[in-house]
Amino acid sequence: MRIGFIGAGRVGCTMGKYLGLHGCSISGYSSRTRRSAEEAAEFTDTQVFDNRFELIDSCDIVMLTVSDREIIPVWNEIKDYEGLTEKIVCHTSGAMSSEIFKDTPYQVYGYSVHPIYAVSDRFNVYRDFSNAFITIEGSPEKLDSLLRLFTDAGLKTGRISSNKKVQYHASCVMASNLVCGLYGAAVRLMSECGMTEEDAEVALKGLFRDNALGIVEKGAVKQLTGPLERGDAVTVRKHLDAFGDEEVKEMYTVLSRETMKLAAKKNPQIDYDKIFEEVLR
Repeated sequence: MRIGFIGAGRVGCTMGKYLGLHGCSISGYSSRTRRSAEEAAEFTDTQVFDNRFELIDSCDIVMLTVSDREIIPVWNEIKDYEGLTEKIVCHTSGAMSSEIFKDTPYQVYGYSVHPIYAVSDRFNVYRDFSNAFITIEGSPEKLDSLLRLFTDAGLKTGRISSNKKVQYHASCVMASNLVCGLYGAAVRLMSECGMTEEDAEVALKGLFRDNALGIVEKGAVKQLTGPLERGDAVTVRKHLDAFGDEEVKEMYTVLSRETMKLAAKKNPQIDYDKIFEEVLR
């Protein structure tokens, strides 16, 4: 099946390059600006299409790799085109489901195909894209074929329910973007202890990096250490009393309650609820 991309940004370039290098047939790119389509086509050794309808005619799978806010406008432009009949149409939004693709007079097989991966630039991420996990939901008729396309390209895949797409995306954000916010808060707190922000980052980066690696290699339960896992309510209370910022105190409390659930799995013989009931209420 030939794959065409409407949208030549980071995800479109990365997926096109990776899939092309792993046995898939890529027809090319159509984009809002011809220059970006030309850059993507040169990068992937494929074709530039002057309009979206020519691209649709050239392929079996149409990938809408545009920004989330552009998915519905682009779909509204092409949904009445007869050339879509019997084709697979996908978008790559994490938060939007495939339901939008039902709004067409033709038989179209619609899917959301979301890479769980930080695609941070157009021309380099493909080298490590084998670490991505591809989550797919949509029409049952072609779902297995689409999953097989990505697994044959060496990618891990999974399927979810369409009505859980927003919750799924929130999970991805918590594991990536919000970790950046948490780390930023830790650097700020450390810098308030007399260090410069630069020194605070140097001080924390080894702890953060090796802990993240431990989570990936062993899982969060086995990696867990610290005062909460030890049942050290005195230290946890001291931490909370040291925070002058109520938002930081609330964040620490909420995350500590969540961490208690991991601690209880690691040490089922310890009653963490009883130990911390007065501290983390």
